[in-house]
Formats: sequence, C-alpha cells, structure tokens
Amino acid sequence: MDVPTLKPKANIDHIVEFLYDNPREGTNDYGVYHRYAFKYNGDEVGLFATDALHAKLAMFHKGDRVNIRKEEYEPGKFGFNVIPYPRSIASKTDDKTKDIHRQVCLKLAVQSMGTPEVIDFEMVKVRMEGFLIILDGLPPDESVQMSPVLSSFLGTDNDPPPIDDDDLLF
Repeated sequence: MDVPTLKPKANIDHIVEFLYDNPREGTNDYGVYHRYAFKYNGDEVGLFATDALHAKLAMFHKGDRVNIRKEEYEPGKFGFNVIPYPRSIASKTDDKTKDIHRQVCLKLAVQSMGTPEVIDFEMVKVRMEGFLIILDGLPPDESVQMSPVLSSFLGTDNDPPPIDDDDLLF
C-alpha cells in the first residue's frame, strides 16, 4: 500500500503526530532527502522535508505533535513554521529530569520569599507550583495536584489581568 504524501498548502494548519523518532533519509536525483512519517487526520502520510524544514522537525520524536504551517513571507516565497503542540517537548522529560525541576523550583520558591522570620509553607508550595508550570510548560489543568491557593490565584479566563506589579504573586 502506498502512503500518501502530505503537501502542505499555504496558510493552512497541518497538525501531525510523529510516527517515528527519525526520518528516512537517502539520496535520489534531487539530492539528499528527509522523509517523515506522520499521522494526519487519522491517516498515515509521508512528507519530504526541505533542509530548512528538516532542521525544524529534527528535534521532535515519535508521539510528538506539531502544527506545520506553510506561510508566504514575500510574494511567491514560502517558509514553514513548526509549532509544537502542548506538551510535545515537556512529554520527553524523564523522572530524573522532573525531580531536578522540582528541586530547582523549590529552591527558587524559598529564595523568592527573602529571609522571613517564619516560613509560610503554603506560600512556598504555591510559588513552587507556579515555577513548575513555567518550567515544564504545563497548563494548570495538566499539572500536578495544585494547592487550592494556586488554583484560586490562577482563577478563570474571565478574571481581570493584574493591574501592576503589586498584584502579581511573585
């Protein structure tokens, strides 16, 4: 069975999932080629990537999802934007890396409180969770169990943005 080739159209989102860690590479009459295998709209497709597109795709692995978008940057000239889908890169962190992230965030959370007489452990936890969200790139609903204080602080999309620095948590 022949696998269809994905030919991205200009200004259209092409959300794909990598089926393998690396592309199939070889040489033909046109030179070196990089053929990626993706799942696109539920079907397996192939994509022959230019060198520039290959450079953008090479950092992703099997199971990662990205949005490949062909955009016109000058009349008649096109380039590709590769936008990771949420958790693509963060999903590759192993347990050891996650532990290191937690240690770094705990240290930053404690340091951000200055040198108080009494440490407010709930505030340390809130700050640590905030740093973890920033570091791991996880939206709040996918992070570890958040404290009620952080959950209430993050609120909903209807909450007004902070007015000035005094309204920020950190």
